[in-house]
Amino acid sequence: MTSVQIAKTVDELQAYLGKVRADNLTIGFVPTMGFLHDGHASLINASTQQSDVTVVSIYVNPLQFNLNEDFDVYPRDISSDLALCKEHGVNIVFMPSEDEMRPFLSEKPINLGKIVKIYEGESRPTHFQGVATVVKALFEIVKGDYAFFGEKDFQQLMIVKQLVEDHSLSTKVIGCPTVREHDGLAQSSRNVYLNQNEREQCVVIYQSLKAGSEAISNGETSIQNIELLIREVIGTSPLANIDYVGIVDPLTFETPDNIKNEVRLLVACHFGETRLIDNFSAKREVVSNQ
Repeated sequence: MTSVQIAKTVDELQAYLGKVRADNLTIGFVPTMGFLHDGHASLINASTQQSDVTVVSIYVNPLQFNLNEDFDVYPRDISSDLALCKEHGVNIVFMPSEDEMRPFLSEKPINLGKIVKIYEGESRPTHFQGVATVVKALFEIVKGDYAFFGEKDFQQLMIVKQLVEDHSLSTKVIGCPTVREHDGLAQSSRNVYLNQNEREQCVVIYQSLKAGSEAISNGETSIQNIELLIREVIGTSPLANIDYVGIVDPLTFETPDNIKNEVRLLVACHFGETRLIDNFSAKREVVSNQ
């Protein structure tokens, strides 16, 4: 198992990547906020399979936390993160300080369109602006051929793809499937905040999305009926406090009049102090008359 290089400055990282490019090797990039788990490992694996060299950034981005969110207590474990990176074949880990990143961050707001004002954007008004500002800076620093993002944060994935297109960035963004626990809960660094009762009950998010997806597969076309079904399943948990339920076109993120093709089911829900998000792809089965 090869050792993992660590770069704490942009100069160190770019000196390393300059040699990589000189050898005509491809670069895969996995941006993270650390406290890595199997979901991150799946992104790293996708990168190592598709790229010659894999870069992981670990940067807890203060810009994407709203006021009163958990920036100061966001879980951190660098030694565990580095061990996971080493185990999964990462070549270099970029761990910049806030001071190191500051000169690379755009001071002007990035125009992200209507998508930042709905669902996650409505619940966390400054979140996506913070994500876009830092991701754009990281993409411009790393200049990777590919960047890998989990579909669990589906709205974020859409925004990052739009960011790349709007600013003609050279990195191709690749979405990777959500990694789940044995009972279906989407893996997230914030799952550590859940107490035992919350952890047992929050599986209703997965169950609600699965029920909605199956209903659509079986021919249900009503947006209202699917949303009601999802809310009813989540409502079986006394601890669940729904933030939003959404049913959107996966390309435009707009809510269709009814379900004709593929849709993306979205849920955000509080369990105690912990806010969890998840989503499912759903599609009507086309029955042949032949």
